[in-house]
Amino acid sequence: MSRGRNIAAIGLMALTFLSGCAKNPFSTRDSEQPYGAAGTWETPQSPDVTLNNLLYAYNEMVAISNYELCFSDSFSFSSPEDSIDAVNNGRGDLFANWDKSVEIQTALNIFATFSGADTLGLFLTMAPASQYLDIVEDTTAVMYRSYTLTLITTHPLSADTTVAEWLATFHLRQEQLNWWTITWWGDIPALPGQTDWGDIKAEYR
Repeated sequence: MSRGRNIAAIGLMALTFLSGCAKNPFSTRDSEQPYGAAGTWETPQSPDVTLNNLLYAYNEMVAISNYELCFSDSFSFSSPEDSIDAVNNGRGDLFANWDKSVEIQTALNIFATFSGADTLGLFLTMAPASQYLDIVEDTTAVMYRSYTLTLITTHPLSADTTVAEWLATFHLRQEQLNWWTITWWGDIPALPGQTDWGDIKAEYR
């Protein structure tokens, strides 16, 4: 066999080997949901996805940026019954002017507290409220979610558990990049005086 044919044969073998072992840089791949150090997040192309992102951010507590992306710049939080209690207890400012910056700082405080201690645990669940129907229109939505937020403090021989629950109402709007963001969040307890999400958030404001 001539030298030219030897070189050609070796080249063909190398190409065959590489095609079997290397990935085609121009081939398509399935999109993957981001997960890891930055937490779980999906492009919020619907109101449901935005609320799922909020849920993941709260439970994972590893990426405040994911939580921040859930909210419009014009966001506000309201917890009417908690506000009345705060006024009666001489803390009228506790729920005042609760905008996006307050919401993010409060979440930062919660995440830092519960992710930084082995003796503390936080677990949030949300589900569509059975007594209300979601309202989803072209660019706005109102979503009702029953929630349970469980906080656990572990001691050497026991554990203290605080459970906040009842109903959160989320108003959302489709904004830049057609992403859905939360513009208003209202919270009410099951019964007057019962612990709700607003109570927990207020502790860390």
